[in-house]
Amino acid sequence: MSEGELWGRHAAQRAALGATMSMPAWQTAIERTGISQGTKVLDLACGSGEFCAAATEAGAVATGVDISPAMLAVARTKSSAEFRELALGVLPWQDGTFDVVTAFNALFFADDPDLAFAEAVRVSRDYVVVCQWHPEIPSDLLEIGKVVRGGGGRKGATLPKAREELTIDIPQEHPDEATMLRSFLSVGSYQRVIEKEGEEEVVEKIKVAAEPFRSPDGGYRFSNKYLMSVFRKGQAASIS
Repeated sequence: MSEGELWGRHAAQRAALGATMSMPAWQTAIERTGISQGTKVLDLACGSGEFCAAATEAGAVATGVDISPAMLAVARTKSSAEFRELALGVLPWQDGTFDVVTAFNALFFADDPDLAFAEAVRVSRDYVVVCQWHPEIPSDLLEIGKVVRGGGGRKGATLPKAREELTIDIPQEHPDEATMLRSFLSVGSYQRVIEKEGEEEVVEKIKVAAEPFRSPDGGYRFSNKYLMSVFRKGQAASIS
């Protein structure tokens, strides 16, 4: 099963229960890059399209690309942005087509993350924003993922020195165990484990790993951190 099929398996469920977790990062990116009326924006691995919707609401002309048709189908219900089914790598646009190019937990999905970043730089006229799990501050969702999926993980791009680096809090909360489980079980990277071990086994692993994050009222709160790197073309210590 392809990566797009894995993430598309529960696309609507994922959008409803997990996608908006990144809203603090999306809002920060909009503020830091000055996205406003007429700004041309490209979002890489856009998933169910929430950042494109936020950018469009701010006045941008937004485009999102993703390899999951099911995710894109959800995205098209959220905004008037343009969405294309496209893998990360060589992009079909001319140099400097977009004012802002964003990649939220995206580059490690590429077969060649360094190429994916280089292409983001190429098609950007001004800003490139890369936001990913913070490499130095633990995130609860990643710790649970290690228990369920095992160690290791994807390799991201090797990035140059950013113009600005920001630590973004992205907590995730669920009111009860059933909602928490549906959220985790909708994650694309969990699907291969489910196929291998069975959903019941994966559910039990999640329950055990999530127990320390359970509140007295039966809900769950997970603390997570992104590292946002903001690059600007043509400036010192940035990208070219």
